[in-house]
Amino acid sequence: MGGNVTFLQDVQDAYAKLAELAIVLIKKDGHEVTAASNHSHLTKILYNQWGDSKHYQEFLQPLQGIQQPTVVDNRMGLKMIVAPIQVNSDCTYYFLAGYFLEKDARAFIQEYVKEHFPDMDDLIDAIEFTEELAEVEINRKCAFVEKLVNIAETYFSSLGEQPPGIQSSQSSSFIYQHLEGIRNKDVSVTCFIEEMYHLYDEIDFIGLAIEKENAEYQVDVIHGHNSNQLRGHTFIMGEGFLGHTLAAEQFQFWQDVGRDPRVTFFKRHGIYPRSLFCVPIFQDEKVIGILFGGSTEHKIMDGFMIDQVKAHSALLSVMVTNQHLREKLHNHLMELSTFNEVFRVMITVKEIKRVLYILVDISLNILRGPFACIVFKPEMSLSKVDIVSRGLTSKEINDYGHQVAVRAFSKSKQENWDGPIQQETSWGTDVLEFPLRYNDEMYGVLCVGLSSENAPDQYKPFLSSLAVAGSISIHLCQKETETETDSDDYIIRLLNAALRQQNKEAFELAEKVKQCVKDFTAYLNDGSYTTLKKISGLIYYELSFLESYISDQKALSILRGCLNVLEKGKSSSRESEILAIVYTFVDGDEKVESLHQMGILQQELKDKFLTYVHQQTMVETVLSFEEDYSIASKETLDKETESIDAVGILKKKLGLSTREIEVINYVLKGCNNREIALKLFISEHTVKNHITRILQKLGVSDRSQAIAMIYQLGYTPL
Repeated sequence: MGGNVTFLQDVQDAYAKLAELAIVLIKKDGHEVTAASNHSHLTKILYNQWGDSKHYQEFLQPLQGIQQPTVVDNRMGLKMIVAPIQVNSDCTYYFLAGYFLEKDARAFIQEYVKEHFPDMDDLIDAIEFTEELAEVEINRKCAFVEKLVNIAETYFSSLGEQPPGIQSSQSSSFIYQHLEGIRNKDVSVTCFIEEMYHLYDEIDFIGLAIEKENAEYQVDVIHGHNSNQLRGHTFIMGEGFLGHTLAAEQFQFWQDVGRDPRVTFFKRHGIYPRSLFCVPIFQDEKVIGILFGGSTEHKIMDGFMIDQVKAHSALLSVMVTNQHLREKLHNHLMELSTFNEVFRVMITVKEIKRVLYILVDISLNILRGPFACIVFKPEMSLSKVDIVSRGLTSKEINDYGHQVAVRAFSKSKQENWDGPIQQETSWGTDVLEFPLRYNDEMYGVLCVGLSSENAPDQYKPFLSSLAVAGSISIHLCQKETETETDSDDYIIRLLNAALRQQNKEAFELAEKVKQCVKDFTAYLNDGSYTTLKKISGLIYYELSFLESYISDQKALSILRGCLNVLEKGKSSSRESEILAIVYTFVDGDEKVESLHQMGILQQELKDKFLTYVHQQTMVETVLSFEEDYSIASKETLDKETESIDAVGILKKKLGLSTREIEVINYVLKGCNNREIALKLFISEHTVKNHITRILQKLGVSDRSQAIAMIYQLGYTPL
């Protein structure tokens, strides 16, 4: 066969990868035509033992009567596919594809091998790692082999009907080029069809229609004289020649259709075919498009060209399937990488509120839907919930949040909420709801809105895993809170109560200091700061008075160090500096200008506090769901402070520019390149360049890994 073997070898290699089987082409006399493709450990052993012409001939002899790909057993019960190739009505060649096991056959075959082939020790191990296949999977592999047979038969027939000439050489070169493109991951359906148009002189137009929503098919690609106006038009199954091919799911060729009423679809858009071919394009086992084309001036009489079109359409199906599989694998790897990074961050977070923020932001980024929120119940004994949300208005929170709270926590709550549920909001948006549950305790519900482009089943596994990780993190945070007690707790509570009675104004300021210390240390996420959080509310007492009642020397040291910072600008500990910064901020009416009056501090800590001040953008809501409900916003920090450098962390640690930080903020909020370009008044190309540089500086390969790394640094979007 000479030079023709190269083409067959390339096609065989591609299909062997897709079918996940070892494949070889054998002549009827037992001699190999191609080298075996995609060897496994098992097939190498058996190939070395029985891979010669004598054994092949003995194996094929009783199978001469089969007419289609058939599953047969070898001498030890292993399954393989034998596929005959019809050339001039004679079965001259066979594809052999294997090996695999039927369900629950492994142990039986291993026992048989031990008894009858005791010298082949490696064979037992190889069988142990060979996949057992259900009937549906075996049928899928047979379908792949059948497509390979169709290409081979078409190719052999073309060689027999027409001497290899210029067009034959060009066609072979065309197929080889695109097989190489599949191998190198450099494929383009649009270029493929355009090159087909220029390859054959008899084709006046050629196009591709792809399945869209509502069972419609739309013409996406079209080439030929006066054919561009057909682009974008749709048809349904059964409609005209194209719809007829969809229903039949097989190649169709009409030599003279000028007067056929089914050609109206083309005539309506200025194309008047004489001859027409239509070929279904498959993605796995599903028809996802139609390749069509034909002539307008004369009838197509060249049978060789039609056979080549069949082969090219099969190759196009391989391209589409291969591209789909690569994209699916890439998405799985990206989700796994993202989940790994996010889970690593979440299990180190010490503050429940920060866990909720991360869950909401990551969910919104992954799904890119209209909103995400968490309905969280901080105390099981109270009929109130907290709601952390992004993308919802106050009215929508009031409406939807209350509905979720009632279903999850009220007396009429939904039983056995163990998995995700798809619901619809009162304003018509679909939403996925994931229970935040651990050890049979329901902490809350993660709710992620869906846009029309979202396919819910695609995201459920990842978001379910994210909800599990969040539930574990919440549980760990609550356990840590329960253990943060010591002998001074009673005295501290008593002093706080006394301050409330004696000086209400000082008490309110002290409560603000306590809350701010709690939120800021959670934002830092570099330690528990248990003692600092416990003692921070006593900042308005005289130190000499506290020394008479508090025995915890670390707590007193923090207060003493805070006074040194405030009076002399000197500090002995990080906790003292944090308390001094927060006290100055709260005492200065929560304005960042007040910090400029302080003494010398660690610039890094001041930068982080300024960043923290400017990142309180989440909507956090408390909602009562047992009574007539109303919404009360929790103002975390003043959102209208002056624009100070709130991004010192990203600038210093990662070297990001101001513009790159603006871009990463929008990435964290789930915006795509087009949306970012519109918000920043720059081109999509410029946005793409910024994101490329950001990924390089972070040392990651995609957006999801970048998002996880940014959160790991304790940063949340502005």
